[in-house]
Amino acid sequence: MYEFIHDIALRPSPFSRYTAKQLWTKQHLSKQMLDYHLSQETDLASRRIEVIDRVVSWIDGQIELSGKKLCDLGCGPGLYTQRFSEHGAQVTGIDFSEYALNYAKANSGGVVDYLQADYLVDQLPAGFDLITLIYTDLCVLSPEQRSILLRKMRGMLNPGGKIVLDVAGMGLLDSRQEVTLIEDRLMGGFWAPGDYVGIQKSYLYDEQHLALDRYIIVQPGETWQIYNWFQHYTPESIEAELRACGFAITELAGDLTGKPMVENSDLMGIIATPC
Repeated sequence: MYEFIHDIALRPSPFSRYTAKQLWTKQHLSKQMLDYHLSQETDLASRRIEVIDRVVSWIDGQIELSGKKLCDLGCGPGLYTQRFSEHGAQVTGIDFSEYALNYAKANSGGVVDYLQADYLVDQLPAGFDLITLIYTDLCVLSPEQRSILLRKMRGMLNPGGKIVLDVAGMGLLDSRQEVTLIEDRLMGGFWAPGDYVGIQKSYLYDEQHLALDRYIIVQPGETWQIYNWFQHYTPESIEAELRACGFAITELAGDLTGKPMVENSDLMGIIATPC
């Protein structure tokens, strides 16, 4: 018991543990994550359909999608891939969740290619005109993981190709605070189908512009943890990180709907090309 309580009391070092896969490999969580993706009442896993439509329309206005070979990394249940295809792109969706991909395949009409892969470790296809990484997926990765992924993306592009992504800005970090919650069936049964106690500890790492939501799930006979890291950026820091991986920003907006940039924006929508 002492070791368990002591571990909870310790402040984790930045990116000391990585548990993202568990959200999509535990059976109950896989279903919960898919339900959250599809929900029109929350933006916890994906944006609402009307916002997704605006994102796709903005991207199409910046980079004409018709005829483009497009890869959507972390495609989930295919909410963006379907719409990219409807705008005339030849689309490949990549995700490591079999559960989400099964849903995507069942609803794509066979016009989108889907590949189950971990984009950090698996070999990925190349020959794309455009690669998308949407819903701040870059922000949950460590600096080393981000470098690996961005360099992979560069190698996947055709000459003249582009990447589109969004990242969290400093306004989002300013709205966060450190909290500790202990609740029976934390988040209304999200974490497990039966009895459990959930502990949420949220940390801020101001020097690194980093936040962590740590969840400790205590079930009868089993205890496990999820670490949700979230990196935040200034325009200068994301520009430097992309440049270090061989990209130059050609468009910077307040989000991927094309919202104008403001100081301490919550989000940044980015189009970049190899340099």
